[in-house]
Amino acid sequence: MRLRSFFFLLAVAGSVHANEINIGHKTDSDEAKPMAWRLRLLETARDVFDKRAPEKAPGATLSFRLPKVDAGQAGNQVELVGADHRVPLPMASNTTFALKRGTLAEDSDSMVVVNRNFPKGEFNHPLVQVRSPGLPDGVQRMGDLRLACAAQMAMAKSEGLKFRAALATASLFGFNVCDKLEATKIEAPKGYDSVTIEDGSRRLVLASTDKHQPVLGDKGWSDEARISYTLNGQAVR
Repeated sequence: MRLRSFFFLLAVAGSVHANEINIGHKTDSDEAKPMAWRLRLLETARDVFDKRAPEKAPGATLSFRLPKVDAGQAGNQVELVGADHRVPLPMASNTTFALKRGTLAEDSDSMVVVNRNFPKGEFNHPLVQVRSPGLPDGVQRMGDLRLACAAQMAMAKSEGLKFRAALATASLFGFNVCDKLEATKIEAPKGYDSVTIEDGSRRLVLASTDKHQPVLGDKGWSDEARISYTLNGQAVR
């Protein structure tokens, strides 16, 4: 399959204001291809998580969200398919699945296969999600977001020259892309008018329209900082 263009983040369009990390490429095909990835692509993210979670997000869980699939869409199924086996993977929600080591079908040629298609002309990576235990619904933890981004970028970098070319095209070559992403826009809910960041005794409240939002690389916020959202004074979950 020949690549027509490669895109990553929603930042490539000219800014790093993104509400999710979206990595993939355009293809020349006008058909919707089956949604599937080589297992070793996802293992790249899992390796980063396993290595860094004890420091960045102790006790956290790793999951993958199906790209560009509506959260309300039911009936999604994900399988790990090897040469002689098909093993269903546990679904944490309608659109997220877990990938644990030691699955029966795990081998170098295994595929992770979804009973859905990519949008026409696209191939998209699954979206890495890291979640620490005990967080209230609708609250994000800074260390979780940092680790998820690092794992997502590790998958992108496994694309090799295609990814480096995309960085150069977006004038981001040599930068740590994760450090530039606005922390409050990643995993943000669809409707909110203010966001609050709390880190110990420090508290910052910003309007959703504020042009200066803290970025993931801001060392002034620890991994324990919590991000929450409100709409008309009510918590958005």
